[in-house]
Amino acid sequence: MTTVSDTKKLALEISRLGSHVIRGAHMAVFGANSTNISDMATNLAGAVARGDTTLAAIKAATPIGGTVIPVGWSASSGDLGASAASIKALEATLNTSHTTALDAHSLAKEAFRGLTDLAGRVNGVYDAAIEVDSKLVKLERSMNQKLGEVKGEVDPAALQLQVAKAVADTFAPFKQVATAEVMTEVADLAGVYAAETKSAQDVFGVDVRNAKGDPVNVDIWNHPNAPAIDPNFIWTEYILKQLLLSQSTGEHLWFGGEKGTGKSETARQFAARTGRNYVRINFHKYTSAEDYLGAVGLVNGATVFQPKDFLMAYTTPSTIILLDEVTNADAGELAPLNGFLEPNSAVSYGGAVRRKANGVMVFAADNTLGNGDDSGRYAGTRTMNSALVDRFARVVHFEYLPLVKEVEAVVRHTGCTEEVARHVLKAIHVARSKVTTGDIVDAPSIRSVIGFIRALAMLSVQEAWQSAVVSRQPAESHAALAGVYASCIDPTYINDHS
Repeated sequence: MTTVSDTKKLALEISRLGSHVIRGAHMAVFGANSTNISDMATNLAGAVARGDTTLAAIKAATPIGGTVIPVGWSASSGDLGASAASIKALEATLNTSHTTALDAHSLAKEAFRGLTDLAGRVNGVYDAAIEVDSKLVKLERSMNQKLGEVKGEVDPAALQLQVAKAVADTFAPFKQVATAEVMTEVADLAGVYAAETKSAQDVFGVDVRNAKGDPVNVDIWNHPNAPAIDPNFIWTEYILKQLLLSQSTGEHLWFGGEKGTGKSETARQFAARTGRNYVRINFHKYTSAEDYLGAVGLVNGATVFQPKDFLMAYTTPSTIILLDEVTNADAGELAPLNGFLEPNSAVSYGGAVRRKANGVMVFAADNTLGNGDDSGRYAGTRTMNSALVDRFARVVHFEYLPLVKEVEAVVRHTGCTEEVARHVLKAIHVARSKVTTGDIVDAPSIRSVIGFIRALAMLSVQEAWQSAVVSRQPAESHAALAGVYASCIDPTYINDHS
C-alpha cells in the first residue's frame, strides 16, 4: 500500500526529471498541462500510486518543450552541491526566461507582418528571435553543467539577469544593421525589463504601506532613456499610494489641480525613480488625433503609416505617458484614446494591432479635473467627454504642499535658510488666499518663490518680487500683489537671514 509519505517522495523524484519530461508525461496521462511544474509532478505521483501509470512510463514519456535536464540529477547528491529548492528555483527562472524569449519572438513577428515593403529586413527579426530561443537553450544546458561547481544556493535573480543579457546580446548585431525605425525599436526593447524590486522607503524615502499595514514594493526597470532623478523633489504618501496602486493594477490616473502643484514633475520623477521611459504630450486647441497617434505618409517614396508619440510610447515597455493639459484639446480629437485606455486593449490602428506594452502607465493632467473652467483663469480648457474621463480609474487632486513641506522644498532647491523660505512663503500664502476673493487672478506657485529667492543674488528684494512674482500675473493682479509685498515682505529681515 502506497502511503502519503511515499507519494510525496515519488512526486519529488518526478520533479527532478525536468519540465520537458513532466509536461510530456502529464499530457500522456491526463491529456492536459498546467503552468505549475510542481502541481503536475504531484498529479503524476498520485497516478502512479493509483496504478494508472508507472515511474518508468513517466521517464520514457515524449518530452514537450524545454531542454533536457539529466535524469541522474539528485538534489541530495554530494557532487552537485545544490538543494532541491535550488533546482526548483533554477527551473522556475528558466521557464520565465523562455516565456520572455517567446514574447520577444511574438513582437518580432508582428513587426514582420506590418512592414511588407521591408520584408527582407524584417525576416531578420524573426531569425533573431529564433536565435534568442536557441541561445536560451544553450544557456540552460550550460547552467545545468555548472551546477556541480556551484557552492550553496543557486541565485535565480542572477540567472535571470544572465538570460536578459543573452536576449539583448542576440539582438545587438541586428540593431547595428537595422535601418527601419520599427526594427531598431524591436532591437532596443529586447533588453528592457523589471530588473529588481525595492520598498517604497528605499526608492522614494517614504514608508508607504497598504491597507493591511504591509510595506509596498516598487518595480525598478532598466529603460536607457529614463529621466534624471531630482533629489530635491518632495514626495507625499497620498500621491505615492495612488501611483503604486496603479503600478499593480495597470489603471490610468487623472491628475487635477492648480498650476504649480507638481502634476507634471510628479509623473517625470516617478519615471526617473522607477527607471522608466517618460513621454510628455502637450495638448492645445488645434491638436488632432494624427498629431499624437500618427498618420499615413511617404517614406523613401513608399506610402506607410508613421506612428507618433503616444502610439510609440504605448508600445514601449516601461513607459510613463503624460497627457498634459489634455482639456485644451477638442473632445472629438481625443475620442480615439478611449480604445487604447481600455483594460487589456488590442486596438487595430494604422494597419496593425496595438497593445499596451508591459509596465506602461498613462496619466492625464489638467487644472480643472476635467470639468471645464468657469472662472476664466484657464482660458481655452473644455469640459471633457465623460467616456474619456471614465477610462481613468481615479482622479487625484493635487494641492499645494503644507507650509513645512514647501519650506523644505524651497531650501533644497535654492540653498537659502529656513527663515527666508518661511518668510517668503507666508507672503505667498496670503497672495493665494486673495484668489478666492478675486483680487488676484492666479495663485503664485512654488516656482515663483524659487525664482524670487534665486533672483536675490543680483537684484534687490523689491526688484526680485516684481520680476519673479508680480510680472507673472495679469495686470489686474498687480495692485493686490504690491499690497502683499508692502504688508508681508521685510527686505531687512531677508537680508539679515540670507
